[in-house]
Amino acid sequence: MITLKIKDLDKLKKKVGKNNLLITCSNCPYWNYPRETVDEIADKLNAGIYNVDEICGREDITIDVVDYDSVLVFSCGAGTQIISKILDTEAIPVADTHPVGAKFGETIQTYCQACGNCILDQTAGLCPITRCPKGLLNGPCGGMQKGMCETGEQPCIWALIFQRMEKKHKLDDFLKINMPPVSGK
Repeated sequence: MITLKIKDLDKLKKKVGKNNLLITCSNCPYWNYPRETVDEIADKLNAGIYNVDEICGREDITIDVVDYDSVLVFSCGAGTQIISKILDTEAIPVADTHPVGAKFGETIQTYCQACGNCILDQTAGLCPITRCPKGLLNGPCGGMQKGMCETGEQPCIWALIFQRMEKKHKLDDFLKINMPPVSGK
């Protein structure tokens, strides 16, 4: 699922009026945050809440926004742009869209940057682009100690890739050089 990070609400408050509408998508915000958090955001931004079922799957939404000073959107970036297009108005995002993650209990872990250059077939199904803080493509940096990333918060993804490839007798593949992706832009 797409992960979201709430923007600085104090900065947002300076951009909006006194009577605002917060349009929420039924998917991303509620997967990332409990309803109470959405209510707190609306309260802090002087906004009523209007929930739309799956914004990114909609071509038409009927909402009268004439009486509102600002339209805020709590969804991924695509949802915010769709609301802006459909309603022909400025839509202010409440959150930044982050990579794809999985939720375990209350913890969201990022697994995919949606970079368009997937190398999981070369790295034993583990993504170094996302799971290495430096995004290294050819093995661990010099900061790895005893299988732990130098950040000290997580196992080094390259140590995990090595272990998995060793178990599958594919260490020759581990030694292949991965060239950085060429941007299509």
